[in-house]
Formats: sequence, structure tokens, C-alpha cells
Amino acid sequence: MKNFLIFVFLISFTLAHAQEINFYGEAKEGGIIIGIGKNISSVVLNKQKLLFDKSGMFIFGFDRDAKGKQKLKVTFKNKKTKTFVYDLEKREYETQSLKLARKYVVAPKRELNRIRKEAAKMKAARAKTGKLRTAMYSSGFAYPLDSVKITSVFGSQRILNGRKANIHNGLDFSAEEGDSIRAISGGIVRIAGDDFFYNGNFVLLDHGQGLSSVYLHMSKLLVKTGQKVKKGEVIGLVGATGRATGPHLHLGVQWYKKRIDPMSLFEIKF
Repeated sequence: MKNFLIFVFLISFTLAHAQEINFYGEAKEGGIIIGIGKNISSVVLNKQKLLFDKSGMFIFGFDRDAKGKQKLKVTFKNKKTKTFVYDLEKREYETQSLKLARKYVVAPKRELNRIRKEAAKMKAARAKTGKLRTAMYSSGFAYPLDSVKITSVFGSQRILNGRKANIHNGLDFSAEEGDSIRAISGGIVRIAGDDFFYNGNFVLLDHGQGLSSVYLHMSKLLVKTGQKVKKGEVIGLVGATGRATGPHLHLGVQWYKKRIDPMSLFEIKF
């Protein structure tokens, strides 16, 4: 009996101090990685302290233009640590040249005040992301449309009417007006924006731990600010509102302020 009790104690002690950790995703520019560990007390990427939930799940990503070595340090409850070093390789991005009507390239002066106010609202909404410890993305990720037809990829340098413009920080999906747009994972609606100059009707979702996704140019919003949604739930309908030349969905993803390739989420299986 005594030996049995010692055996049980040893098993319990081992489980309580286990230092297992599994990673899902790829270390690359615009990439995202999910970690799931046991008995974690802290996780630090370079000098940034990361959030993790009761299940030991955490997430971190690399900006489109991230370079060099990135160091992740995981500390466990028994004070032991594990360090992981990621050496990012330079990624090649496409160049996309477009010829558009002037109104889609240069904002009219009469709209500048409106644009500033909308930017402030967006900034306030984004400020709320990164405070939620729960990994609401734990259900995994799914495409936002039933039919996947990508017309513009992440990270491409856009040339509009012969001039270098902003980097395309998302994916554009070709779709029909009125097609259902679904949440790529569980989250909280931080803003359901109505008729913004650039974004049109749009939704910003907070998936927890700094991960967010934004869905632009909707014809109709089907959720409200503060609402919780599940992966695959319909949040709006495809449209061409805002600065759009036709019906489509622009999907953007960020981890805090880092620009993430949405495709890096869809490739993760855990």
C-alpha cells in the first residue's frame, strides 16, 4: 500500500511539473504561431510579455516586414525555462499595378475631416484588443466565405495609376453581392462600423490575446458592437461599400499592431 501511495504521488508530481509545449504554425514574415503548454507561468517574445489562458494556450506573430532572429522564452511554475529562437527568412511579395478612377486613389479634401474622425474611432476599437486573456480562437480558423476565390494576396506592393501606394495588408475575396460573410473564429465585435469612407460597412473582431480580424465593404451588417460570435457565424453580407470598385470582401488580420497574413491562420491545424 505504501509503495502504491508513493507511485501515485510520483505520477501527480510529474503531471504537476510537466513542461510539455506544442507549437502550431510557421515562423515567417506575416506568420502566426499558437503554443499550448502545461504549468506555464510566463511567456515572453523578445521583450513583449504574452497573454495565455487557463488551458496554457497563447499566440504570437511576426509582422510583414519582420526581420532577423526572434526569441521566445517560456517559464514554467517550477522556475525552469525553455527558449526558442526563430530566424525569419526574407519573403518575396508580389507587385500589383492597378488603374483606377481618381476618387479611389486620392481622397477628396471635403472628406478629410470625416476620415480623421473615423480613424480615431477605429483606433479606439483596436485599443480594446490585446486585453482579453481568453483564447477565443481555440476553435480554430475557417475561411470567411463558402466559395474561396482570392483576387489579391497579402503583402503585395500596390501601384495605383503609376504611383506607389500602401501595402495590401490582407486578402481580397471575389464574391457576389449579398453572399454571407462568416467569422473566421470565435470573438467579440469591437466595432461594427457603418458607412466609413474607406472601410464602408465593416466588422472588427477581437479573438483574444492580441489577435484581431477585420471584414470590409459589407452591404449589410448582421452583428452589433460588443456581441460575441462563434467561428462560422454569419456577421454580414458582401457588398461594395466604402472605397471599393465592386463587390468583394477584404479580410485583414493583426496580432496587436503586427500585420499578419490571413492564410497563415487557415493553414494551422491543432
